[in-house]
Amino acid sequence: MLKKEARQLFRQKREELTATQQLKFDDLLLIQFQTIDLPFLSTVLSFHPIEEKKEVNTFTIIDYLHFTNPALQIAYPKTDFSSNSMHAILCNADTPFELNEFNIPEPVSNEVLDPTEIDLVLIPLLAFDTKGIRVGYGKGFYDRFLKQVREDCFQIGFSYFEPIESVDDADDFDVPLDLCITPQKVYVF
Repeated sequence: MLKKEARQLFRQKREELTATQQLKFDDLLLIQFQTIDLPFLSTVLSFHPIEEKKEVNTFTIIDYLHFTNPALQIAYPKTDFSSNSMHAILCNADTPFELNEFNIPEPVSNEVLDPTEIDLVLIPLLAFDTKGIRVGYGKGFYDRFLKQVREDCFQIGFSYFEPIESVDDADDFDVPLDLCITPQKVYVF
């Protein structure tokens, strides 16, 4: 399946989810996440879910990680559209967020975290394939950013839906996931 086709199909599938289904899937994703044997984490880059796009609720994942490691540092992405780049911004419970020009919540803080200090990246996606290639929203921000993290940094995607067989137009620019979690299974690549 081509990325364009996957984007269209999985946007539609998300739109058809009811609020009750989404809550159930978020609970199941957390249960699946809790089965992963992660090394000690000091810094995580998460993403702020966009409600109108029915993105996975990463706040439950972050709450769980904070519960298991109260000293954990959390960062959220901030995009720079002039350079087509993304930065990890360290945040705390009091960090305000504002919507950028694409209606994506971003931290107002400018405390940039070096990508090599990140132990785990939670990655948004619309679809993924059986080889760990993700289909995002098509701007390439995460792929460019992930080329800067350490080789041992875990890269985990979350999907309400199972993988497609193959992203037929994947290229060398695409950075594969290490894991992708669905309500039914943890996929390891």
